[in-house]
Amino acid sequence: MKKVYSLLFIVILFMLGGCDDKKNQNSTIVTENTTQILQTDKNESFSKKNISFNGNVTQIVTHAFALSDLQQKSYKGTLNDKAIFLEGVNAPAVIFHFFATWCPPCAGEAPYLSDLQKKHPQELFIAGITVNDTPTQEILEKFIQENHADYYISTARENDALATEITEVLNLDSNFSLPLTVIYHNGKYLSHYEGAVPVEILEHDIHEAIKDSKQE
Repeated sequence: MKKVYSLLFIVILFMLGGCDDKKNQNSTIVTENTTQILQTDKNESFSKKNISFNGNVTQIVTHAFALSDLQQKSYKGTLNDKAIFLEGVNAPAVIFHFFATWCPPCAGEAPYLSDLQKKHPQELFIAGITVNDTPTQEILEKFIQENHADYYISTARENDALATEITEVLNLDSNFSLPLTVIYHNGKYLSHYEGAVPVEILEHDIHEAIKDSKQE
């Protein structure tokens, strides 16, 4: 019984761990425990469509976005409420990992994410997405090398807008903690975690997504 309580205590510590998504804009010092996405103009990337169902008109808002990495490899996608679609990605499990290069817990999770990507090359697609962070190529390459971040990382200018939309549909506070990990199964929302999360929990969710896709 003591072992169970100890495990629960460790998991709680991991869930509480994280850094906020805000830098001190007047210096290079990281402001801890405050997360805030920079405001961006979101209207240009939205399309609205009215659909009539049994006489009731419902407005569906779709957010188009694009991920892009240092090698200019891009993925176009759409966000519709909690559902996402990425062109060219057929993996049943997709992880959006919102992070910043100045966030220690984000760096700490990178090696584990790399291990998961290598373990499930066909069933899993991980996209690291920089938030409130505009690292130079040198800084990002250093982050990748030092933390063994061997998975796709988007540095697109619209990353902040994408993070804002996803946190809104998930009813998260604008000052959410980093890293923010959002897991999708065949485009449908599965789970999300604010702050550092034990790799065992991510592994469990990934297995559930893969198992469910095989049964469909």
